[in-house]
Amino acid sequence: MSAHKKTRWFLFIIIGLAIATVIVFKVLFSVPDAEHLVVTDGVKDTQVESRFECQSFERNGRTLDDNGQIDVLVWNLYKQNRENWKPVLSELLKGKQLALLQEVSLTDEFKSWLYQIEWIGQQAKAFEAFDVSAGVLNLAPVYPLRICAQLDSEPWLQLPKSALFATYPLSDGSELAVGNLHAINFTLGTDEYRQQVITLVNKLKRHPGPVIFGGDFNTWSDERMQKLGQIMATAHFKEAVFPSGQRSEFMNGHVLDHIYYRDLQLITAKAPTSDASDHNPLLASFALIAAKPSL
Repeated sequence: MSAHKKTRWFLFIIIGLAIATVIVFKVLFSVPDAEHLVVTDGVKDTQVESRFECQSFERNGRTLDDNGQIDVLVWNLYKQNRENWKPVLSELLKGKQLALLQEVSLTDEFKSWLYQIEWIGQQAKAFEAFDVSAGVLNLAPVYPLRICAQLDSEPWLQLPKSALFATYPLSDGSELAVGNLHAINFTLGTDEYRQQVITLVNKLKRHPGPVIFGGDFNTWSDERMQKLGQIMATAHFKEAVFPSGQRSEFMNGHVLDHIYYRDLQLITAKAPTSDASDHNPLLASFALIAAKPSL
């Protein structure tokens, strides 16, 4: 066979594989045409999918913090692919007021678990696979005041990554703004990555009260770490410092998961080792800062 024919056959194979990949992608994944929320209510044992980007909830007198303390779990749940995710997650949630989870698949098993613990979850639906919604999820024993979804597509895969912006009532009369991010992963540069992070940060920094911002930031390169650091410094967000070697790392030693905050006092931060996901969970405790009396 001539070199020309070999090249032609090679091109046919590449094109065929590309077409097959697109077909499989279209069959397996359903991508929403707009940003919207899925609310899974463990109090009412219901799940409702909203067609709106944002949703507001009425105040009912309950507040997020426990006597001025907010204990937070941030964890990429790896789509519950490990058999022991349920008992580990249940144990990690003990004593917590807020959980920011990434890669959550709203399977029947997950919903049944959530209904038993009677917490309320809101998911930014990134896509559906086999009729199961997947994306980032906020969990708390109280309703947020307002929560909004954000979707940003992976440039190569065209499969969205999701994020959430929410506000929760606090016992001192203020409101906590919360960001939950699963960052874009596969890019050549940092333009798309930077835009996704900045879009969410701009919502958070406009909030007049305290802020917690956590998630899987996919900071697997020096460039991403540098870009993220610049964005957070400009927004005047502090990073929760964890003991060295606890957080999950990429092959080159870069950590992937982070927690940032503003106008709160950080009490503790740790990342216990876990085999219930491919990421170790992040645990952080914060205290509200008492307002100074006016003179």
